[in-house]
Amino acid sequence: LNNQLKVLLISDPRADKAAASLDLHIGSRQDPPQSEGLAHFLEHMLFLGTEKYPEPGEYQAFISQHGGNHNAYTAFEHTNYFFDIEPQYLEPALDRFAQFFVAHLFSQQYVEREKNAVHSEYMAKLKSDGRKSLDVFKEQINPQHPFAKFSVGNLTTLSSNTEGELREQLIAFYQQYYSANLMSLVVIGREPLSELQTMVQS
Repeated sequence: LNNQLKVLLISDPRADKAAASLDLHIGSRQDPPQSEGLAHFLEHMLFLGTEKYPEPGEYQAFISQHGGNHNAYTAFEHTNYFFDIEPQYLEPALDRFAQFFVAHLFSQQYVEREKNAVHSEYMAKLKSDGRKSLDVFKEQINPQHPFAKFSVGNLTTLSSNTEGELREQLIAFYQQYYSANLMSLVVIGREPLSELQTMVQS
């Protein structure tokens, strides 16, 4: 597109679901040294209200009400957001989805709540075999390499000295890295390619 967003459109009149996935070529590698886990924390915060849809659970409720699913993940070099939904609801779902990347609120009132959610996620997986093997691997590599950093985040790494400081870090990270030229989008729907293109461009 004109803003350098790369888009792949798939038209399938027989699709039982419509879906979209947006990949940002930024991940935990870009975490600031003083805020390990910030990229993952931002992924959590992104779902909590936009200028057009300020209610924090509106997107999730809309997807669920129309037979869909949604999720996201943060990896070392990528952050990915995706959903599927009943085909006739693709356009309004895509509109809600798009707002995360252009008009986010980052409400201060949800910062502490989501920081605790990230910490809970960290604690829940602490004893999993996958997490243990990753921790061992990180101990073996060069500690100066970005992959050696703690990438999930917890109450310690996401602590802040003053009210609003963590929110300011989130906004700075978002403004620096959440740029269309670093994003790729895939959309599948029943509509003809021309309609999907108009939908995505808007």
